[in-house]
Amino acid sequence: MKVAIIGLGVIGGSLGLALKQNNPEITVAGFDSAAVLRRARKRRAIDISAPSLRSAVSDAEIIFLCTPVDGILKLLPEVSRFVLPHAIVTDVGSVKAVVQSCAKKYFRLHGVFVGGHPMAGSEGSGIEYADGLLFQNAVYVLCPPLGAGKKIQPLVALLKSIGARILTMDAREHDRVAAAISHLPQLIAVSLMDTAARKNERNPAFLQLAAGGFRDMTRIASSPFHVWKDILSNNRDETSRALSEFEKLLGQFRKGLHQDSLSDVGKKFLRAKSFRDSIPRNTKGFIHSLHDLFVWVDDKPGMLATITATLYRSGININDIELLKVREGQGGTFRLSFESAETARLAAKSLRSKGFRVAK
Repeated sequence: MKVAIIGLGVIGGSLGLALKQNNPEITVAGFDSAAVLRRARKRRAIDISAPSLRSAVSDAEIIFLCTPVDGILKLLPEVSRFVLPHAIVTDVGSVKAVVQSCAKKYFRLHGVFVGGHPMAGSEGSGIEYADGLLFQNAVYVLCPPLGAGKKIQPLVALLKSIGARILTMDAREHDRVAAAISHLPQLIAVSLMDTAARKNERNPAFLQLAAGGFRDMTRIASSPFHVWKDILSNNRDETSRALSEFEKLLGQFRKGLHQDSLSDVGKKFLRAKSFRDSIPRNTKGFIHSLHDLFVWVDDKPGMLATITATLYRSGININDIELLKVREGQGGTFRLSFESAETARLAAKSLRSKGFRVAK
């Protein structure tokens, strides 16, 4: 199989690395500027540096368009002229309705277009920030056209091979959801950082006291604007609607703060905790819930290595890992995620045999 990747930034480069790591028999052709192609070849994200768009896509069976949204819209008519009749063309843009609408005009006779959006990324930009593990356990949205059916199965299989968790949905529904859970958080992170920066000009204590919670909430504020400009301009209405709903909620918080009991604020805290604690157990569709274990460890060198080695010797794969809490000189808590309840049970048994304290 030959796969073409048009645009070798973080997502395109990560796709190339992931594909080559998990499917070494696949030939990956890349198309970008000469300088980017050199760096991508050096990192082994691609096998072929295509000299033109046509040479990249004309004999490819699956084609990924990995540019900003406006670039994708410009590529669609060009790519449609060169593709094989059975080729699958997909994109990675954060907005789907406008791309899907454009693709319908050009992919009628040759090729099938499937809108795609991997829910993964990096604060950095460029091939230097590409990561072959970026898609492991990441939700990957596909918006297939009606009747696509078996035609897109090669794409689904390829994405599953790099660890992605496939979710299919309507393009307009995707844009409504993305506005609330991706575009709105981006604007909130930028607003929080801008607010602190303005206050910090008068008093440097603001950023000196900014700890884990502020750091985590503003992490995405470092994302490049040239990418977000395309996203926001192509999903203005849904993002504006999400902002209005959030502004209304902030107004309710402001009003609730003047209550002696803060009862309305407390209700929102309880609702938020309940919903947050339900993720991912209440997810549906193509997303399979992971099963978590919580492991307490002492603050000693080699504790994480002992955990992973213990599970390795038991033939158990960790799907996700996160350090939740740490107290220097005392210890910390790791969250380990596994594919099934049975795997989690076996993992807990193995870890307890080594003296670790484990809970679900």
